[in-house]
Amino acid sequence: MSFFRSKKMKYYSLVIPRESAWVVMNELARLGQLHFVDYDPQLPMINRPFANYVKRCDDSLFKLSCLELLLKEFKKNLNYCENVEELLDYFSQVQYDRMKPGHTYFDELESEIEQKKIQIQEQSANLQNLLDRVNIITEQQLVLENAKEILGQSMFQQQTPHNPNDYQQLKFGQLIGVIEKEEEVRFKRIIFRVTKGNAWVQIKDLNNQEIDNSMRQSFHLNQNNTSSPRCLYVIVYPGADESSSLKMKLLKVCDSFNRQRIEYPNSMDELQRKMMELNQQLLEVKNLIEMSKQQLEQSLDELVLQKQGCNCSYFEYMRLYVLKEKYLYVNLNYLTMRGSIFTGYFWLPEGLEIIVEEKLRNAMKNNRDHYPTGQIQEIKPYSTTPPTYFNLNEVTMPFQEIVNTYGIPRYQEVNPGLFTIITFPFLFGVMFADIAHGFMLFLCGLYIIFWKNYLLKQTDSMFNLMIPFRYLIVLMGFFAFYNGFIYNDYLSISLNLFGSCYSPEKQEWKRESKDCVYPFGVDPVWQASGSSLNFMNSYKMKLSVILGVIHMLFGILMKGVNTLYFKNYLDFFCEFIPQLLFMICTFGWMDFIIIVKWLNTYENNTDPSIIETMINQVLKPFDKPVYPVFPNEAEFQLHLTQILTLIAVICIPWMLLPKPLILGSKNDKHKVNMSDSQYQPLVLEKQVSEQDDDNNQQFHNDLQNAANLKSFSEQTNEQHDSGEIWVHQMIETIEFVLGGISNTASYLRLWALSLAHGQLAEVFYDMCLAGKLDIGGILGGLLGGYFYIVFALLTFGVLMTMDVMECFLHALRLHWVEFQNKFYKADGYLFNGYSYKKILNDNLKQSNSK
Repeated sequence: MSFFRSKKMKYYSLVIPRESAWVVMNELARLGQLHFVDYDPQLPMINRPFANYVKRCDDSLFKLSCLELLLKEFKKNLNYCENVEELLDYFSQVQYDRMKPGHTYFDELESEIEQKKIQIQEQSANLQNLLDRVNIITEQQLVLENAKEILGQSMFQQQTPHNPNDYQQLKFGQLIGVIEKEEEVRFKRIIFRVTKGNAWVQIKDLNNQEIDNSMRQSFHLNQNNTSSPRCLYVIVYPGADESSSLKMKLLKVCDSFNRQRIEYPNSMDELQRKMMELNQQLLEVKNLIEMSKQQLEQSLDELVLQKQGCNCSYFEYMRLYVLKEKYLYVNLNYLTMRGSIFTGYFWLPEGLEIIVEEKLRNAMKNNRDHYPTGQIQEIKPYSTTPPTYFNLNEVTMPFQEIVNTYGIPRYQEVNPGLFTIITFPFLFGVMFADIAHGFMLFLCGLYIIFWKNYLLKQTDSMFNLMIPFRYLIVLMGFFAFYNGFIYNDYLSISLNLFGSCYSPEKQEWKRESKDCVYPFGVDPVWQASGSSLNFMNSYKMKLSVILGVIHMLFGILMKGVNTLYFKNYLDFFCEFIPQLLFMICTFGWMDFIIIVKWLNTYENNTDPSIIETMINQVLKPFDKPVYPVFPNEAEFQLHLTQILTLIAVICIPWMLLPKPLILGSKNDKHKVNMSDSQYQPLVLEKQVSEQDDDNNQQFHNDLQNAANLKSFSEQTNEQHDSGEIWVHQMIETIEFVLGGISNTASYLRLWALSLAHGQLAEVFYDMCLAGKLDIGGILGGLLGGYFYIVFALLTFGVLMTMDVMECFLHALRLHWVEFQNKFYKADGYLFNGYSYKKILNDNLKQSNSK
């Protein structure tokens, strides 16, 4: 069962000639079952053989990203790939039809991407220049029109004075131009200081942004332009002499603001002629814009169109192919190159050797030059832990992610993800128990399941992020619905579905018969009783403890399964058995007496206290219980509790002492054996190898293997150091004994969260609906509708969002801390299969989420 334990792995070496390296790696990537091992993780990627190819792929992807921005600007919708397998088949067919080596196709595609980028960017730059030219012409028109309104016709009709000596005093000059809106105040201040108040300045907004947007809209272009608001300035100053110092100062000030300055015509005829010229220029530029836009859109449409046989746009085709090539060369860099041979190592799931060999034969067929495609050979790894690999589907993936977030399972250890499929939503349902709320959550999950394809197309839908977790949501809603029936809680109201066993009589509730039992869940009469809260609290608290102890006992049993599977009998006898006995004799016994108390009837207030019974079991081990759990069996209960307490006490030194003593004795023997036999043959072999040059390579290999064995033995000695073993085992023992108490108490959150959920629902119902439904008439209808809306908003905002997240996090903690720490090592690493399908699907998910 591949989900209960990770798949078994085998370690292989791969040897391929340089000429067929691309073909072999291309075929193996279609299989997707090889986990390549980096021959030197410390070596930077830039120093590897194919670093240049990876850089070229990155450059091509960057160029494509620039083109993608233009496609989005012109609102060109790309057809994304929906079936990666079909696309990979199309890649293979294209390469086969070319009648050339497969690796050369990237060179052609790279040059094509470069040409299209240059062509489209030139067209885009020309279009932008034309748009800027339109802005300049339009701005000049606005300046002249507004200047005419401000100055009027009097500027063209300045009369000659009677006294020729006063001519310069009566003649006025003007300067007209454009400045940024934010520079308006500073411009006025500088002009005032330069002219000492002897110039008249008028500034008016041009509204250039609105005109620019309308112009772009007329050409169906993107309206999100970045032009800043600008203003027209008109300066009238005394004296029209071209060489006057005042005019020279004003010219320097105006030019310093880096915007255009416009010469105002000297007559009305010149003004009209200037306006006609601008209109003619504007018409010509608009015609050029239309032509440039059509050419640019034609170039972009070529990227959007699908080629015959391809299931995506040509742009996506190029992008995914470049991404595939980059992925191939990155993994090819994990192999070491020696001359014309590549050598690498990989992990492979057991039973797939035949498929890999078949892929190598296919690579020989697809290789037109018929170069040898290499071979694989199983080898024994040196102190290397295999990766962890599970076959996941859409149902199991979210539960495995919950486990992996805490830590990756160790190779071949029991996977908590299998049990999490049921235990996680069930514990969530215990805390979120409500018939209505659970049913709404259940319907939400069903909606995402059945309308998944529709939601994937809605990029702005809030349900998109929930799609991978839709089955988790369904199970969470189902168990919340189920536990709501157990608690008989529907929006804080109890439902009388099967008929109560109690009937009102003289302001009291009388049981109809002693044998009457409510068929399913809690009898609704408890909500009407005065002790409803006390009863439900006691029931939920004890139920939480029972569920918690069962959950932890199951975790301890999984530890025993692990020790037997790995044949670690020392941990089985010195950890698993005492831990299991300790848990059963303490908290298992507590659960047992809770159930016994539920099943028995105690008269005259002689029912025993669970807490008092557990305390007296330790503090008063020789005193008979005053109120025994077993009616009239005080002597039997005393003997039973003494035996259980004795077993629990014995289990503590049992967990602490035997394992360090046994490991310490084994460690001493291991050191003696190592000193006798490991290194002396190496010296003799070295002496022989110095006399035989042909055995140099074998000597170096043996030397390296001996070094590996030496380092491994040193690690073993370090791990088996007596002092560290004692400290480690002491910590483990104390943690388990004290953790048994704290972890059991931690499961009380099942009761606390359920209580909080029920009380919040009751408060919302009492404050919003209870009492408001009895008001009749139009006013009652309006108030009822208003408070129902308030009730619905509070229920959704607090209970269906915040409380769902709160219960989810607490269920997460119970699995990570209380359950998994009983057996879960979580020190493995994931199997990273060399797969085109995986890398392309992950990239498509990122593209669709943008």
